[in-house]
Amino acid sequence: MRLLPLFALAVPLLAGAAPAAAREVWHATRTLERGDILRPQDLEAVPPRRDSAAFIEAARDLVGQEMRRRVRDGLPLRDRDVGEPLAVHSTETVRVFWKSAGVTLELEGRAMEDGAVGEEIRVHNPGSNRTIRAVVVAERTTEVRGAP
Repeated sequence: MRLLPLFALAVPLLAGAAPAAAREVWHATRTLERGDILRPQDLEAVPPRRDSAAFIEAARDLVGQEMRRRVRDGLPLRDRDVGEPLAVHSTETVRVFWKSAGVTLELEGRAMEDGAVGEEIRVHNPGSNRTIRAVVVAERTTEVRGAP
C-alpha cells in the first residue's frame, strides 16, 4: 500500500474553495432599527470575523430593503434581518378587493399580519367576523384570489 503525503490529499480540497478572507458580507454602519429603509451609507462590505452561511454577501444589493429586526452598529446582516418594504402593517385598516366574473367587490378589513407586495396575509372581515387570506397588491390594499 502506497501512502501519499498529507499535502497531496489537501490540495484537491483547497483548489476549489475560495479563501475565507476573499468573501465580504454586509455590516451595519450604524444601529439599524426595525422598519428602517436601507441606504448606501447604512452598509459596509467587510470580511466576516467568523463566517456563517446566513450572512448576506456584499454582492447582493440591499439598498431599498426594509429592516425586519434591530441590528447594532458593526454587526453583519443576516437574511432574516431584511426584506422587501412592507405595504401592509398588522392591525391597520386595509382595502380588500374580490374580483369574479366581471364583478368587483370592495370591503374594508383589518390586517392581522405584516406583508410586502406579493405576500399573502390574513385579513379580518368585520362584516362577517371571519378571517380571509388576501394577497398584498399595494400600500394598504389587498386582493382575494379565488373564493373568499
